[in-house]
Amino acid sequence: MSPVKNTKITYIGILLLIMAILTTFRLAWFFHYVPSQQFFSNSGLLDFRDSNINADQTISLSDEWKFYPDILADQKSLQSNTHFIISDPANVDSSHHYGTYQLKIVMDEVPPEPLSIRIPPTNTASALFINGILLGESGKVSTDKEHHKGNGNPYTVSFSPESKEINIVLQVSNFDTEKGIAIKKPIKFSSADALAKANRLESFLLNGLVIVLLLHSLYSLLIYFFIHRNKILLLFSVGFVLPGIDELLTYDASAMEWLKLDYLWQFKLKELVYLGASFFLVQIMRVLLTNFHQYVFFHWYTFFYGISALLIIILPLPYLLMINDTFFILYIVSFLSVIFLAMKEFFQNQKESIFIAITVVSTTSGILWGLIKTTIGVDLPFYPFDYLCAFLGFALFWFKRFNRQNNHVLSLVEDLKQANQSKDKFLLNSADKLWSPLNKIITIAQSLYSKNPNYDLRYLIDIGKSTSFVLNDLRDFTRLNEGTMQIQPESINVQTITLGVFDMLKYMVEGKRLELISKIPTNFPTIYADEKKLIQILFNLLGNAVKYTNSGKITVRAKEDAGRAVISIQDTGIGVDESTQKNILSAFIQGIKDDEGLGLGLSVSEKLIELHGDHLEMKSVIGEGSIFTFSLPLAGKSDQIEKAPHGETIAATVSSDAVTSDPIGGYQVLVVDDDPTNLKMIRSIFPPDYKVTTVTSGTEALELLVGTDWDLMIIDVMMPVISGYELTKLIRQQFSLIDLPILLLPSRNDDIDVNIGLTVGANDYVTKPINSIELKSRSIALIELKQSIKEKHKMESAWLQAQIRPHFLFNTLNTIASLSSIDSERMIKLLEKFGEYLSGSFKEENLLREIPIQNELSLVESYLYIQSERFGDRFQVKWEIDERLSVEVPPLSIQTLVENAVQHGVLKRSESGTVCIRTSDHPDFTEVVIQDDGVGMDLETVRTVLDVKRRTSKGIGLLNTNERLKRINGLGLSIDSSPNQGTTVSFKIPKRK
Repeated sequence: MSPVKNTKITYIGILLLIMAILTTFRLAWFFHYVPSQQFFSNSGLLDFRDSNINADQTISLSDEWKFYPDILADQKSLQSNTHFIISDPANVDSSHHYGTYQLKIVMDEVPPEPLSIRIPPTNTASALFINGILLGESGKVSTDKEHHKGNGNPYTVSFSPESKEINIVLQVSNFDTEKGIAIKKPIKFSSADALAKANRLESFLLNGLVIVLLLHSLYSLLIYFFIHRNKILLLFSVGFVLPGIDELLTYDASAMEWLKLDYLWQFKLKELVYLGASFFLVQIMRVLLTNFHQYVFFHWYTFFYGISALLIIILPLPYLLMINDTFFILYIVSFLSVIFLAMKEFFQNQKESIFIAITVVSTTSGILWGLIKTTIGVDLPFYPFDYLCAFLGFALFWFKRFNRQNNHVLSLVEDLKQANQSKDKFLLNSADKLWSPLNKIITIAQSLYSKNPNYDLRYLIDIGKSTSFVLNDLRDFTRLNEGTMQIQPESINVQTITLGVFDMLKYMVEGKRLELISKIPTNFPTIYADEKKLIQILFNLLGNAVKYTNSGKITVRAKEDAGRAVISIQDTGIGVDESTQKNILSAFIQGIKDDEGLGLGLSVSEKLIELHGDHLEMKSVIGEGSIFTFSLPLAGKSDQIEKAPHGETIAATVSSDAVTSDPIGGYQVLVVDDDPTNLKMIRSIFPPDYKVTTVTSGTEALELLVGTDWDLMIIDVMMPVISGYELTKLIRQQFSLIDLPILLLPSRNDDIDVNIGLTVGANDYVTKPINSIELKSRSIALIELKQSIKEKHKMESAWLQAQIRPHFLFNTLNTIASLSSIDSERMIKLLEKFGEYLSGSFKEENLLREIPIQNELSLVESYLYIQSERFGDRFQVKWEIDERLSVEVPPLSIQTLVENAVQHGVLKRSESGTVCIRTSDHPDFTEVVIQDDGVGMDLETVRTVLDVKRRTSKGIGLLNTNERLKRINGLGLSIDSSPNQGTTVSFKIPKRK
């Protein structure tokens, strides 16, 4: 037999054992509460004479009573009324709406201690009289519906009889339901102490279960709010509360009294609670059944439970009672499905499924015994052990799952430790591997510099040294984590060290309006520290300040305090928020998103300062800057170095503005980057005939856009204040993709970064770290593309000029000749306009991208005058021109539209027509409209007239004008036309900000 099969058999045995244990407990509970001595009433008389009654025994009064149908009477008036002997108050015909039950109890002697009677829930109002005295009631009994008030809650009365006979009269009325006035549960009779003891036990068990459920609910809520925001915890929270409320209302319906609800809403509340308890049980099991949580019937159950809840709320009580069995069927079917799926998953040998099976078995046991108890009519105290076993199954399930997940977490932690160690080794090896070639580069550069000193070699040496500090950070970070870092303190001059670090940072400050200031007195005492480590600390802190300070000051101060030198570095940079300050000193944490650095500088500095016996403190305010403070021990008197006799302060200042390479002529390139190193490198890659201007902020770049025709802009994406994306968007408000190409420098070659850059208006991109060959090639390609498009525009304008049709010239000359013999003045006027037309058509300015609109309108006026002389009254011209306009339009654009309106619009009509030229000023744009009342076009023709794919020799003027407008303004022509109604062609010129 396979091990899997053996395991299944073992689990089945465990389930059967649990069911057997629960059944044994239930039977023991049953026999414990079944009284050893039974008493039966006969014809409404219960005789205790000559009987030995146990003082702790509770007697069920569920045998023969006298029943007076349709009468509500007291003890005296009952004697004269007709009655029936009934075998059990539960068997009364449901046709009666009210009636009276009577039972006489006879005893040997007057009881020496108080007695109690407990009336169970009734349908739906009752009043209890003992020896003619009203001692208790639920609701208001009445013989008519108007005065009847249903309640149906149980109640207990206690009394001290004064005679051997006890006459019990119970009046019952029910006008709320069709269930009649039968009393389904037995009436209890015993001594007051015995009944109170039984009630206390039941209340203790019931309240204990409710408290356990509430604690589980509260525990789930606390986990949800404070540990893990998983919606399943809310499901558990509600799912634990509802069963507790259901049990409370089932076994102690008197809890409804404080709600002050009538019978209808008491009934609905109980139904809703039971419905909710069943629903959440199904949902909880759905979550726990990992193989079947997408089971299709779970969705249907949710739908049916929702419909059931709605029906319970809106339906009147009679209709609700009619469909109550339907709800019961829903409960049974959904629960049987859960049982089936739980057993199926259990037999698939899923981990932890045995505990789900235990929960299901325990719940099933409770439901089955509830049905058995209802069927045989046995009334026993509350039995909590099925629930306890079910919750034990839940607890074991969660404990097992927690243990498995905890082991998984521990395994992940161990893997992370190993990965962290591997990472440290990789960083150390990488730093060691890079250190050797870097050292060779620095050595060769220093050798060349000694032979031929020049700025570029000095610059290269400074960059190499700064890179060596980054590698030192990598190496030191690993050693600091391993605890192998040692310091070699000595007496050193902190001011000298500071000024030396300033010199090292000159290349970073270049291109920024930034001052590095040392306010350390010249006679400041020497400190006792490791010189190399102090240089590294200051380089990291000052480099960090320079990086995030675009303009202003960075000031280093030092003061004595209790035998230590307190050193502070203050900048006027961008600052960081409080949440970032909490983690800024941790490894690999960066001050701004997508920073190009490693995020190790501050962390290494913090650890190096700790080796000197102090820690790094930071204070920062957004927009105002940051202050880093730490202290180092002062050197002893014997170690002090000779100081200058005066205590003056030395201020070292390094500042720079926008840098422009010496132009030899040619193309204009504007580079924007907050890193002076990148600016220097980019400036050096372009040929001498390129004029390269560099700035360190978007604000400076926007200022330089005015007055210069830039051929290319190169923009770093990650910059303070104005990012490269935002700067590109601002530029695109003034310049199109053709007018000013933009090449972005993103930090990542990620699809999202590239997509955002191209979306906001970039033409191209080169990912950092910059490959100089790639950047140069892409930049020159963009510049040459712009120049070629410029040439193409000139060719298009020249081509348009060549489109003046020969027959137009011939017809105009014929018209002039005809007028020479008819009207010489008109001929002279026509010759002038014809000359203006030819001059305007062949002006050199028509080769430009745009010309003033007045020049274009002057050409149009000449053209229309010529045509009006030729065709006389065939068309009229209407001018609606705003003389205040000062905008530019593409050359030969309006003229082309007007010619189209005349030739293909009004002159195609058999009657006279009108051409209207209109310009209008709007807040954001200027609109030009050419309108005619000619033959017009159908919808299909309108759709195809500007379609490049259907380009023909006809209509070339409209198509060309549309394309030029779109290139320049981003908006083309708008055409509105209807056959025999005319055509309106318009375009908008956006106003540049």
